[in-house]
Amino acid sequence: MRHLAPHAEPAKLTAARPALPLNWSLIPTSVKRAIRDRLYIHQFGLCGYCEGLLVDLGRHIEHVEPKGGIDGNPARVFEYSNLIVSCQGDIEKKKSAGQDSSCGHFKDQFVKREGAFRLADFISPREVGCDRLFSYLIDGRVVPKGAPGSQDHLRADYTIKALGLDCTRLRNRRRQISSKLVRQINRFKAEPAILQRLVNHYLSPRPDTNRTLVFWPFYSTRRQRFFP
Repeated sequence: MRHLAPHAEPAKLTAARPALPLNWSLIPTSVKRAIRDRLYIHQFGLCGYCEGLLVDLGRHIEHVEPKGGIDGNPARVFEYSNLIVSCQGDIEKKKSAGQDSSCGHFKDQFVKREGAFRLADFISPREVGCDRLFSYLIDGRVVPKGAPGSQDHLRADYTIKALGLDCTRLRNRRRQISSKLVRQINRFKAEPAILQRLVNHYLSPRPDTNRTLVFWPFYSTRRQRFFP
């Protein structure tokens, strides 16, 4: 999970807010598109939760603090700091929160099953320091980075479960990436200039087909291979 720093909301949201209906589904398509496009750019094309590539996985506007339902907060429905772009997480293919589902839609199903949303225990990509609370292991697992029993550990564990971040699909993809990077790092560990080129290649944004700068998917996994 990368930290998504505060940034200006799209002008269309600012202009439309006074007249917006309380029902999110009734928000004008043009405003939703402006929000989605601004967040896509700010997130460098990656899902705010799993860091998968949005152009491949589909995307939707995600309310970090739920907008309704169990423990939802309607007061934050149009609060830009509560919004990110999440991938579809395969939830629509599974039609339920299955073992290979993840991210925003999965969170909705998780909250329904649990009967509560523990906001204080949930780590948002908007939270400063969120990127330091997870470890991405070489075998593909994501685990809490804090000491067992600590508040950081408990919050990271809850967040991983609430978002399905350690599902089989994501674990396999992170393992594939880690295996490739470990081989490259070991091959060139005595050649710092080449290692630096690898760092620059994998951790720097690149243009997508629309010339928008995007990161390689699973940025945090790649970063932890270079900087354990």
